[in-house]
Amino acid sequence: MIDFIRVHYDDKNQLETFVLDKTKFEKAFTVLEYHSGVIMYPYRVNLENMEIVINEKSGYVKNSIHKLNNLLLEGDEHNHNDFSYSQLCSMIDFLNDNVIDIASNKITQFEFGLNIKIPVKPEDFISKNVLMHNFEKHTAIRKFKGRGYLLEFEHYNYKIKIYDKSKQYRIKKDNILRFEIKFLNSKEFNPLGVYNINDLKDVQVLNKLFNYLLKRYDELLIVDGFSSESISDKDVQKLGMYSSFSYWENLINNNQRQTKMNNKRKYLKMLENYKLLKRKNYLREQLIAKFKELMVN
Repeated sequence: MIDFIRVHYDDKNQLETFVLDKTKFEKAFTVLEYHSGVIMYPYRVNLENMEIVINEKSGYVKNSIHKLNNLLLEGDEHNHNDFSYSQLCSMIDFLNDNVIDIASNKITQFEFGLNIKIPVKPEDFISKNVLMHNFEKHTAIRKFKGRGYLLEFEHYNYKIKIYDKSKQYRIKKDNILRFEIKFLNSKEFNPLGVYNINDLKDVQVLNKLFNYLLKRYDELLIVDGFSSESISDKDVQKLGMYSSFSYWENLINNNQRQTKMNNKRKYLKMLENYKLLKRKNYLREQLIAKFKELMVN
């Protein structure tokens, strides 16, 4: 569900007083100019895994509230398990109780996503089946030295992230895929009813966020493997051509927008006719089932 959040303080004064209160935080980290001995910004403290930072003119609180939940409950900072609605509400209450005025200030970024168990290795699924978003190439592939595999599609106000959560945490018994939207700008999430952290406890808001996630998921091009054994050579060639992001990029570069629209319809029709959307449909059903499960727990 909700993972990373970032709350921005335009007025840093009360937050700064709070951060520098020795009764609240045993350690506060600053920058010291060696020659003059002058203490400089930023000031930093930690509430468990949450970072609280004061800059010269503003401040912010950020990090994963999913990891915060596991740190408080298990003493382990991870986010490969489920994070239910009741746990989300508990963590928001915890922040309200332990960080001054956090609900009175605006969220500027956050992540909304789900961990799904799938029958194949997530890295294989991501690398072989996830082709494009809105017929555009990914903006990043990240490999974390044997600790994960992430595919990312970045847009102006948001990112789509799909990654191998089981490999990230070296979990061998389950294949855990993470599908996530990272909201980068309030213009994208304010219309969904999100302004401050308390809005993330609103069931209607969470439903809107999930419908938004499904919308972005539906825009992904996720295609099953295919061969000439069940498809004619001619159509295999067409499918191979249509499955290449460079083909669609060339159409745009050559200003062939009408051709692109026509061929998109043909391609999607071929995928339906040859039943090459089974994995995409399966995963969509799993996302819906997981969200419903989390909301009642």
